[in-house]
Amino acid sequence: MSDMVVAGNITAWQKEPANQIIPSSFPLLQSKGWKKKIKRKEEPSNKPVKEEKGAKAEADNENNVSSNQARSLPPVEENWKPQVQRNSTNNSTHSSTTGPLNNSLPEKERQHIAERLLRVMCADLGALSVVNGKEFLKLAQTLVDTGARYGSFSVHEILGNMNTLAVKHLPRMYNQVKVKVTCALGSNICLGIGVTCHAQCIGTDSCYILTAYQAECNQIKRYVLGIKDVDNRDSGEFIHQWVQNVLSEFVMSEIRTVYVTDCKVNSSAFSKSGGTCLRCSACSLNSVVQSVLSKRTLQARNMHEVIELLNVSEELAGSSGISKETFGSLEETSPPPCWNSVTDSLLLVHERYEQICEFYSRAKKPNVIQNLNKHLLSNLAAILGPVKQAVIELSNERKPTLQLVLPTYVKLEKLFTSKANDAGVISKLCHLFLEALKENFKVESAHKVAMILDPQQKLRPVPPYQHEEIIGKVCELINEVRDGSEEGEFEAPTKKPRPAAETTKVQDDDRMGKNEVYDYLQEPLFQVTPDLFQYWSSVAQKHVKLSKLAFWLLAVPAVGARSECVNMCEQTLLIKRRRLLSPEDMNKVMFLRSNML
Repeated sequence: MSDMVVAGNITAWQKEPANQIIPSSFPLLQSKGWKKKIKRKEEPSNKPVKEEKGAKAEADNENNVSSNQARSLPPVEENWKPQVQRNSTNNSTHSSTTGPLNNSLPEKERQHIAERLLRVMCADLGALSVVNGKEFLKLAQTLVDTGARYGSFSVHEILGNMNTLAVKHLPRMYNQVKVKVTCALGSNICLGIGVTCHAQCIGTDSCYILTAYQAECNQIKRYVLGIKDVDNRDSGEFIHQWVQNVLSEFVMSEIRTVYVTDCKVNSSAFSKSGGTCLRCSACSLNSVVQSVLSKRTLQARNMHEVIELLNVSEELAGSSGISKETFGSLEETSPPPCWNSVTDSLLLVHERYEQICEFYSRAKKPNVIQNLNKHLLSNLAAILGPVKQAVIELSNERKPTLQLVLPTYVKLEKLFTSKANDAGVISKLCHLFLEALKENFKVESAHKVAMILDPQQKLRPVPPYQHEEIIGKVCELINEVRDGSEEGEFEAPTKKPRPAAETTKVQDDDRMGKNEVYDYLQEPLFQVTPDLFQYWSSVAQKHVKLSKLAFWLLAVPAVGARSECVNMCEQTLLIKRRRLLSPEDMNKVMFLRSNML
């Protein structure tokens, strides 16, 4: 099992011989097309240059630079720097969609380039999108510009293996980006960040992704700090230790932290270290649905018609007749990757019911949908649709979401309660959903405080008897943000003997903080959904303590997994299986990939 901390210890699979020269990780840079002679510098002693054979010799002769223009070859690093100035005639970039191509390039050369591009694409189908990307074009332009300045040369002879070159300069670039990330996290104005530690499964394998969140310039900024492949033998304490080791390289020990983890992580380990650990809301709602609609639960309660409906829906959803290519996508926004609900097939069948019936009628296969209980399908969709929609809203990656957790709980609780009075199997299911909601979807103090910080909600979603309790939590947390040396999060600071003058000052601060909270709550509710960070920036002078608290908590996501997690884990596991990089270099590459752009 690898310890994939950015600068962590080397363990089991790290001890295996790692191939530092990556045979296939960057195939489009290693293809023969890149060994084309761009230009070769003439020697000062005017030694004759060996002529190349065939078309290559002609291309070299066209591009040769006279000996009086010869310059010394710059350091390798210079070859990777983007050129500030371009020749307006020869080097200007044109798009087929924005304007005509520059016809100064001979058609023969254009065909030769196209042939090389096709060879690259055929060597690796993944390059179809890469070769038109800005980084590939910058690399190609840099090679062309270098040849124009220093004469004809062979890329392979001068630069050597491209993978080796990249790995050689990987530590330097990693350190540069690491310094930027550390400085960004160190400039936190409220001494508080959010940290997600969430696993993503890829087949039988999975890995954890550790990400830090904070508010910067009225936006949520995230930094991927580490990736670690998961071993089923790893305990919650081991994961916690890995998280703490990685965080210690980037943030100060006194920074306030709210953790968001999946259900596999033992939250008690994080709580012992003084942090607050919240469960991923998407994982929680997924557990609610899975616990009610599992075959074991349904069989124990003799709900065979529900089992049959789920089986038929899954069969229909998996058939070619209901594919997204046939009827289009169900939704514009997808749920997070940790949402893997058995309800997706049922909701898809309900959404496309008319098209499905028409499709199988034309195919003369009406028996396929005869076993579909339309009435039960509609009732279940009315229950499960709002659950999935709640998951999508809570996983919004562009806006604060922590303040939505408690209102979501209240909304779903009301939904299940209203349906619990219906007759038949729906009533039984709603009672089960209510029990599962209370057991699996926990609302913590951090969720309650975040809700108050939304000027459109404040205390409106909760009953009056809970108001004083929540206000008390806000006041406690304001004091903790004020005094970063305290260790308890969302708990009253430890009382220590203090001089009388200091005690009086603390009491005055407590009173001022409480007055600030009540002044804010007495202001009228917003009638439209505000930009929360923009709002708290505008009232920062008026509500000093609350604004700092808002910039901390509202940057913490409700869901720990993001849309790009699947791709990151796929690449990480692929590099590991093929031993394309050492574990340490792999972490550095993934760190750069996530934080450099």
